[in-house]
Amino acid sequence: MKEGRRVNSQRLTAGGQRIKVGRMLTVVCCLLAVVCTAQNAQVNFTAKSYPFVHNERNEIVNDKVLDSFFSKLYMQRTQKNQRISVLQIGDSHIQADYISAKIRTNFQNDFGNAGRGLIVPIKVAGSNEPFNYRITSNVKCYGKRCVYVNDSLDYGIGGFAVKTSDDTAQFRIRTFDYAPLNYAFNKMTLFYQQDSSYTFSLQDSLGNILGSVKKDSTQLRNVSVIQLPTTTNEVYLKAHRNDSSESYSILYGMNLENDSSGVLYHSIGVNGAEAYQYAHAKYFAEQTAVLKPEVIIISLGTNEAQRRPFDKALTEARLDSLVKQLQQYNPGKPIILTTPPDSYYRRKYYNSSISSYHVIVVDYAKANNLAVWDLFSATGGYKSCYQWKKYGLMQRDGVHFTRGGYELQGNLLYQAIIKSYNEYAEHRHP
Repeated sequence: MKEGRRVNSQRLTAGGQRIKVGRMLTVVCCLLAVVCTAQNAQVNFTAKSYPFVHNERNEIVNDKVLDSFFSKLYMQRTQKNQRISVLQIGDSHIQADYISAKIRTNFQNDFGNAGRGLIVPIKVAGSNEPFNYRITSNVKCYGKRCVYVNDSLDYGIGGFAVKTSDDTAQFRIRTFDYAPLNYAFNKMTLFYQQDSSYTFSLQDSLGNILGSVKKDSTQLRNVSVIQLPTTTNEVYLKAHRNDSSESYSILYGMNLENDSSGVLYHSIGVNGAEAYQYAHAKYFAEQTAVLKPEVIIISLGTNEAQRRPFDKALTEARLDSLVKQLQQYNPGKPIILTTPPDSYYRRKYYNSSISSYHVIVVDYAKANNLAVWDLFSATGGYKSCYQWKKYGLMQRDGVHFTRGGYELQGNLLYQAIIKSYNEYAEHRHP
């Protein structure tokens, strides 16, 4: 009877060395797992195409500085264990939230929804409010935005301030779901002026106390965190006067979160804003640190480019001042500068100052090792505002855009970020 053939777990290499087959299989399986993880981590996204959009130019330049941000996205995509905060700062293009809502929705659909993020009492201050939340008051308040740099108000996060001396004041705060996203919240970070203000409590629609605002609960003045007992889309913020020495209360905004992992996309936009006005706001840069952004996106320039004469040196110095303040309070966090899209001057003249601002941003980013998203070049550059109008994407004033135009910009920025993120995910080493 023949002896059965013995299966050897080793084989000879060309050099006579023996390699265990089992070990080779383990290595191959590990490599396949890495490849599969990288593929699963990637995101498939493409913005709607228009003839004037140059997709090959729609990219984040110097995206290597965003690796820490991309690492967080990667971990959330593969393990669902991250809360990632993104902060975008801008002017009227951002205040209405059409650009940022599109980016927020894209991020949260692909990486998870951690909440609505920062909201600001813009309507109470007398300006136009985003469509996905509403803050109203039972009393008339004094409100301003940070473009009024000589006003007596000290502006904070959000670039707005609302002041009242009425001790019956209450603010109704509601979030609206943006299908398929739910913006109910159970945690609020309140930004307000504490130095000579009233205290606040959170109540439900029946007047039941949900939480009280405690001073210095975050070791930072003018900020308090309130954990709610249940998740809700509506609360009332009620002011309380403790003694006669307290003569007014000032409200800046609130950050709304849930318990889920995912992305918080905070957008701060102020009509007419320029970089120096944010830099001049007393508590603005300081309070951005409370949001713990993994990346800060600065989207300014349209209002700077409307100034005549256009002073390139002054404009760059003002941008530098804002960047330096944000870096001071958010050390080590990357910044993306964006160039504004082309627009008109006084409705009918091509605005060459947009081109000049574009050069400032690109050169400044390169000199200071910042990332840059060049929307101006990606959508045709100088005189491309004609194309935005031709396709019904720009309003009649030649400066602002239709909702479709803003959503296109949001999708293009997200596409550029995801293009860089996918490159990171493909080449990431565990």
